[in-house]
Amino acid sequence: MTTSRRALAFGMMVLMVCWPFVTGDYLTGLMTQILIFGLLALSADLLLGHAGLFSLCHASFFSVAAYTAAILQVRYQMPTELAALSGIFSGTLLGLIFGLAVRTRGVYFILVTLAMGYVVWGVGYRWASFTGGDSGVTGVAALNLFGFSFVSPKSYYFVVLIVVSLVILVYAHLTKSPFGLALRGIKSSEPRMRSIGFHPAFHLYIAFVISSFMASIAGVLYVFFNKFVNPVSASLHVSVDSVLMAIVGGSASLLGPFIGSAIVLWLRNWVSTYIELHLAVMGLVFIAVVLWAPGGVMGWVKKLTSKPSGEAS
Repeated sequence: MTTSRRALAFGMMVLMVCWPFVTGDYLTGLMTQILIFGLLALSADLLLGHAGLFSLCHASFFSVAAYTAAILQVRYQMPTELAALSGIFSGTLLGLIFGLAVRTRGVYFILVTLAMGYVVWGVGYRWASFTGGDSGVTGVAALNLFGFSFVSPKSYYFVVLIVVSLVILVYAHLTKSPFGLALRGIKSSEPRMRSIGFHPAFHLYIAFVISSFMASIAGVLYVFFNKFVNPVSASLHVSVDSVLMAIVGGSASLLGPFIGSAIVLWLRNWVSTYIELHLAVMGLVFIAVVLWAPGGVMGWVKKLTSKPSGEAS
């Protein structure tokens, strides 16, 4: 890592720690959402950026984890610690099942994950006696860990920041490990990796399950922030947003999904206050990024902070 990148990383760290002390509750809540959806985007990017798989069902793991934690906490008065762990477990369990999609490739993988996502979304809407239908599950209490209740936006922000930071550290180690290198090798040339003794389907399945685990953590953080969950959380819109966040911020980078999350959520909040067709404006922004900045924001930053190899002294 170059000196400029170290300085950038340190500056971002200081900014994140100081954020709730220099802003109000609204901006603190917005940053909390950015971290949560950035984590969801990071989970999708493990497949997209490192394995070359475009998944459209990550909202399913996000939603199932959120629903599980909410239902157990609201209807069965389960302690929030156990409800949160159960939510993560249920989302990951769904990932173990949906991970069979890695037997397909290309457009077939996209279509299979799209169909899987619609199954979960349909269950959320139609099984109203269990999920609450359109109204969802409301009345979720504030997160309570070991006797400490995180009610205020500032206190919950730091819970999310700590959890997301820990996931980022593990994620960074994972992507630099032999397993992460194998994923990038599979993305580059699956037949070559198979010829030297690797089992691409197995590696991709493990990556899919890890990705669903990360999305489930985001879902649990979301439901204790939002205090309710409804079928919208399982919609195709959320899955597409997670992928777009990764692309806009910079796919296959550590901070890219979070930068993309900040851009998408900020645009959504700012543009929608002035223009009714805000989705069209956001769509144009995404098209522009894909056409003229395919490396995303992080790709642009790398160009600015990297010296050309043939630069004359």
